[in-house]
Amino acid sequence: MKSETKTITCPRCGTKQEFTLFPVINGANHDLREKFLDGSLMTLTCSGCGFSGVVEYPLLYHDIDENFAVFFDPESDARTAEIPHRLPAHLEGQIRMRLVHTQDDFREKIYIFRDKLDDRIVELVKDAILREMEAKKEKVVPDALYYAEDRFACEGRSLIFVPRKGTEYLEPIKIPFTTYENIKKMMSGIWEYPVSGYTVVDKEWIKHT
Repeated sequence: MKSETKTITCPRCGTKQEFTLFPVINGANHDLREKFLDGSLMTLTCSGCGFSGVVEYPLLYHDIDENFAVFFDPESDARTAEIPHRLPAHLEGQIRMRLVHTQDDFREKIYIFRDKLDDRIVELVKDAILREMEAKKEKVVPDALYYAEDRFACEGRSLIFVPRKGTEYLEPIKIPFTTYENIKKMMSGIWEYPVSGYTVVDKEWIKHT
């Protein structure tokens, strides 16, 4: 799908200017993908006063090579969504489809699938990390964790998560990749549970599976 142009009014000074929207992003387009991931694709800087703000709108990101599609709908809190068929019909049964409502969740899904991980298992890993922090009575227990990176180093493979407390992002947490593998073994069946259509897969999904 082609880009669209929308006139945006600056909430600070009232200046009107055009902004380019991309309702569909193909992950094979590296330029668009990186601009989305670094936040610049959805950021508008006012030509009148310099104010910068995020412009959110429904957006479908798909990566056929990595076998996933994520639909971002900031205008709803629904757990499932039906969208116009924008992917080849023969691929829809093979593509992992996810629905998200925040940009943090959106980026996280892309990072998870980029690194060939299972987001259902990642949700279990995050839950285990938070439970352990609560059990240890850590001074600061994050409200949420976001998967960021699968890192290889001389000491071995590890997964990186970024904690968030309120609106503040804290120092990244590193855990051994074996934690992911062990939870996957213990919870056999969870990651095999079918996910149909565009669905929110988060801690609530895990809880009710």
